[in-house]
Amino acid sequence: MRIKVGVAALAGAILLLGNSFAAPGDDKVAGLLNDLKSANAGTRARAAMALGKMGPSAKAAVPGLAEAVVDRDLNVRYYAAEALGAVGPEAKAAVPALIKALDTFPGGSPPLDGPQRYYADTRSVAAEALGAIGTGAREAVPALKKALNDPDPSVRSAAAEALKRIETK
Repeated sequence: MRIKVGVAALAGAILLLGNSFAAPGDDKVAGLLNDLKSANAGTRARAAMALGKMGPSAKAAVPGLAEAVVDRDLNVRYYAAEALGAVGPEAKAAVPALIKALDTFPGGSPPLDGPQRYYADTRSVAAEALGAIGTGAREAVPALKKALNDPDPSVRSAAAEALKRIETK
């Protein structure tokens, strides 16, 4: 008995199986860190996204992600901040960069690449990352208190939640 399987379905199954057996190792982190330095913004964003999926096991990538959180491309900033939040308390060294990301507004210099909405999204996910770092992000408290007055409600909400997580731990 033969079963016909489409090429796309087969490739997806192989990818899924491959990911279920692969442990995030130093080689994978090193490769993704290299991709974070790519000239292509899409490659940088995908690398940051992949590091975020690795969670705390991507702690070796914290310095590279801290650089990426102030990238010229707003997608890269967003996914780098999200990845730092996924790393959690081990991402403490990135707190100064995340504080800078809280100040991602249109009209800054140099101009950033991405739609208007991405500015607030970047600020919001930076606040969330600071909250995930917890007490190690205490130096961000003044910036988060300032973000409580952000023009975007999602940023205000993320800042309030981050302050709870930082100040009550």
